Amino acid sequence: MALPDGIVGVLLAGGRSSRMGGGDKCLRMLGGRTILARIIDRLTPQVSDIVINANGDTSRFATFGVPVIPDSIVGYAGPLAGVHAGLEWVKANRPDAGHVVTMATDTPFFPTDLVRRLLQASEDSSALRIAESVAGTHYVIGLWPVTLADALKASLERGERKVGAWTKEHCAIEVFFPPVDVAGQRIDAFFNINAPEDLAAAEALLSEKTIMSPPIFGVVGWKNSGKTTLMVDLIREFTHRGFVVSVIKHAHAKFEIDHPRRDSFKMREVGARQVMLSSPRRFALMRELGDAPEMAFEELLPYAGPCDLVLVEGYKREAYPKIEIRREGAISREPLSANFPQVVAIVSDRPDNEQDQLPVFHVDAIGPIVDFIVATLGLKRA
Repeated sequence: MALPDGIVGVLLAGGRSSRMGGGDKCLRMLGGRTILARIIDRLTPQVSDIVINANGDTSRFATFGVPVIPDSIVGYAGPLAGVHAGLEWVKANRPDAGHVVTMATDTPFFPTDLVRRLLQASEDSSALRIAESVAGTHYVIGLWPVTLADALKASLERGERKVGAWTKEHCAIEVFFPPVDVAGQRIDAFFNINAPEDLAAAEALLSEKTIMSPPIFGVVGWKNSGKTTLMVDLIREFTHRGFVVSVIKHAHAKFEIDHPRRDSFKMREVGARQVMLSSPRRFALMRELGDAPEMAFEELLPYAGPCDLVLVEGYKREAYPKIEIRREGAISREPLSANFPQVVAIVSDRPDNEQDQLPVFHVDAIGPIVDFIVATLGLKRA
């Protein structure tokens, strides 16, 4: 994801871990690695830099290769002081950065799109955003404008210690995160390890047999290029060959699959967040996102169900192989493959005119296109 400005991750490791028997709970082992190492790996792709906020002898964090900064407020002042230390570090060392994202160091399964969702929650760059999940509001997990540093320092010097009170006072936007998938199980997005029984539960999750995601292949192209027509032809051919296919299609913002006279429509209209319909022949789930950000692609995958292949229409930027379709009547014939390296082949109504170095197929050559996808993914029927 392209960040609008530098965003620095601040890992708050200053807690006393009394329920874990003292010491740094983030240095406890989970699945053969420290919790902190897992968190650093998960946050690194989302930010420009990472620092750890911790007090006392910081040599215990030396192996992680990131700066370690103590509280700048004397005495143990809690997580607010850690947030302030992070903001001050950014001002001194990354003056071009506009925000920090703070993360507790006991939440190893937090969303891989945490920063993106926090950013999308408001167009106001000065807005403070705090994470929320089914378990409640997580005041130490959020996106903080660096411009809040002085106000936060003044509050700390007046004796303020409650993160929740401070964020509410500064009109923080609460951003809801749905459950995440871990080894095929849906758990709270910010499942945290506070006590030995929590660590045991996390170990049990990781020891579960991992449910492998099915192979994924995409179809991308400009509007009116015939993406859906190609998708239908591919689904028909794959099904004819005995493959079980699921589909994910990126739709426009106001798409509607329900109708005003339906019972389910009436239920959603009066406020139901989710409506599930079930019959002997099919099952459907409709979820209202409200003001929450659009679900990330990886959150949609668990709903694809058991299948041999997931075919995806749209989602140009996701990291799986794709075919680009080019056709007369599209709003553009400018190649997408130049900017999206995941494109591995071209489908065109004028294949002889294509100058691309990738394999090129005619739009009607559905059999050869399916042969190519099968070979590319190494597909075998279940």
